[in-house]
Amino acid sequence: MKLSKIHIFFAVFLISIIFVNAAASAQSSSVLIVPFKIHAEKELLFLKKGIQDMLKSRLSREGEIMPLNKDIPGQYLETADNMDEKNAALLGAELNADYVVYGSLTVFGKSISTDAVFFNVKNNKADIIFNKSGKDNGDVIKHINEFAARINDKISGTGTVFPAAGLETKSQEDESRRHPDSLWKDTVKEDKKNKPPALINSGSLGTIWKSRRFKTQIKGLAAGDVDGDSQQEIVFIDNKDVNIYRYSNKMFTKIGEIKGDMHDNLISVDIADINGNDKSEIFVTCLNKSNKALRSFVLEWNGTQFEHIIKSAGWYYRVLDIPGRGPMLMGQKRGFNKNFIPGIDELKWSAGQYIPVTPQKLPSRTNVYSFNYGDIMNNGQMAAIMFSETEYLRVLNTDGSKEWESAEPMSGGAVFLEYDSESSGSFGAEKEQERQYLPHRILIADINKDSKNEIIVGQNTDSAGRFFSKLRLYKSGHIKCLGWDDFGLNIKWKTPEVSGYISDYALTDIDSDGRDELIFSVVKKISSVLGEAQSFIAFQEID
Repeated sequence: MKLSKIHIFFAVFLISIIFVNAAASAQSSSVLIVPFKIHAEKELLFLKKGIQDMLKSRLSREGEIMPLNKDIPGQYLETADNMDEKNAALLGAELNADYVVYGSLTVFGKSISTDAVFFNVKNNKADIIFNKSGKDNGDVIKHINEFAARINDKISGTGTVFPAAGLETKSQEDESRRHPDSLWKDTVKEDKKNKPPALINSGSLGTIWKSRRFKTQIKGLAAGDVDGDSQQEIVFIDNKDVNIYRYSNKMFTKIGEIKGDMHDNLISVDIADINGNDKSEIFVTCLNKSNKALRSFVLEWNGTQFEHIIKSAGWYYRVLDIPGRGPMLMGQKRGFNKNFIPGIDELKWSAGQYIPVTPQKLPSRTNVYSFNYGDIMNNGQMAAIMFSETEYLRVLNTDGSKEWESAEPMSGGAVFLEYDSESSGSFGAEKEQERQYLPHRILIADINKDSKNEIIVGQNTDSAGRFFSKLRLYKSGHIKCLGWDDFGLNIKWKTPEVSGYISDYALTDIDSDGRDELIFSVVKKISSVLGEAQSFIAFQEID
């Protein structure tokens, strides 16, 4: 009998411990994060969701604080759109939240202000009232980090000491938190005593030439002989115009310009002689801003000017220069509310049109801008190389199996396509658009003439760490040359880092010295409330 009582006593004791622990774990404070009001131009409205996601990730501490993982019901949306302490108390009580976070972000001219409140529902008062100003849009990330840290400190009571406003320490000058408009005012410091990085076993990068700055945002470039004079021209695009330049006698001279209209959104440019008349065509992919329909076009020199030989084509164009096979024109269609319809075709010239002739055997989610073909492993076998949707670089075998994948994302393109999705929010009658960023082109060539192919890819550094799905804040970029070895693709050399971002690149003998140069465009500054866009083009010798 005594033994039974002892067993009962211990059983009750153990059960009480289990319930006490369960109760303790359930005592996490719940916080309702109300979407911030954004007072800014339309292009910054997507930060509403971005700030909410940042706060959710920074205010998740098991056993201490946990954001409510649910949307505000429709009957409370008007209340949430007019937040004050009274409405915070109402929403918190109705949605069973211990705390409510709300605030606003205001962008005016060159300044930004973040106002936020951490409201205690039980005590019916604001525990934290936060206000910080900054000089550029990138400061909002720093503000949200500090606000979240203050909340975590309030809940956990760790006694964290925060610097006084205006007293910035050196460690706080984290470039990953800065907006590109401020970063692009600076130049990447280069040690003049250090030469550019060397090629492994094969020479080095040589001298570099840089053009004047253009007051536009260069979105893409291509190189080729577009007027049949046996010299290479550079063609580049911005949002709506096509510009054609020639480099001769160390001068970069405009020889043509094709103006677009306000409804054009140019996506890409390529050059190749696909119709076989010894003059390279200029292939320009163009979207109509109003209805998102493709209206791509092709230009060709007629002896006196560049004329349209194709207008309003429903294709995304991309030219692949495949070692041993030459240039191939690829095309892909656009769908209704879809950026790409699965399926890529080789296009050839026939009866005054570029028509699909050969479907490409590629994974269904591949888009026309994300791949190339070549003897990448230098084993005599043709293989596909492509960027995944998350921009990991992959090499596929002839049977479609994955041979190699990069350890981290590469590329970092700045050109994007917009589309509607079920998760898209709305602002009044206007539906928010999601963005699909297009990767850089992949070049394959035997650069150092050793009968082995190399891969050229660009890479830009996003100062926000790709946290925002709809915004990339590039602070710098470079171009890599990769070569195949026993472990896969590895870096053979890379260009010096440049501030801003690399938008496109090509390999061509621009100065007619018998050797290809690396041509690339750099955007130093995008057009914004802080000023005009700035870009330049550079030629890098490969010795």
